[in-house]
Amino acid sequence: MRATAIARARATATARATATRARRARRTTTRAGVEEETNFAPIDATASDAPGGVADGRFGPEAALLVGFTESEVARWRETLDEIGADFVRATACEEATLDAPLGRALERLPREDASAAKLALGVPRMMFLSGMSSAEVMEIVDVYDELEWEPCVFACAVPKNYETNVRALLAEIMDDHERLTGEARCNL
Repeated sequence: MRATAIARARATATARATATRARRARRTTTRAGVEEETNFAPIDATASDAPGGVADGRFGPEAALLVGFTESEVARWRETLDEIGADFVRATACEEATLDAPLGRALERLPREDASAAKLALGVPRMMFLSGMSSAEVMEIVDVYDELEWEPCVFACAVPKNYETNVRALLAEIMDDHERLTGEARCNL
């Protein structure tokens, strides 16, 4: 009986790993000749440093800024982070006023106690800015999001180069790069 349970667990783990590799392959498909024209930095899924090697260790507060997400989606993401043991990561919905603030300030802002009082930034591209995580943790977060089968989302990391840039400008720049790399259309800002 125990051997059967172990075999079932191994089969499940193998299937999950295969699905994860397939999702990563789909995510990393790029159009020929445009990868050099973007500001994307590669992420080593095994690295313990900040994504793209921009800092030794981690950079920024342990936070996720959710842009273009509804209040209920942010609440569900908070629950998901708690379930995977990432309860220390602050999940904050991006408000309309935050779009014109520097990314660093937006990530450092504490979530409102009464989220219903906030005017969330909706009708903008869905993007999640991650901060204070290692490359491996970023990849794990992306994989967990993919497993939820929500609407597609573009992920970006806070790095020294973009920390003082306003969120709206980053959305435009990242979505432009994303479109050039993947050929996917974007929603207007």
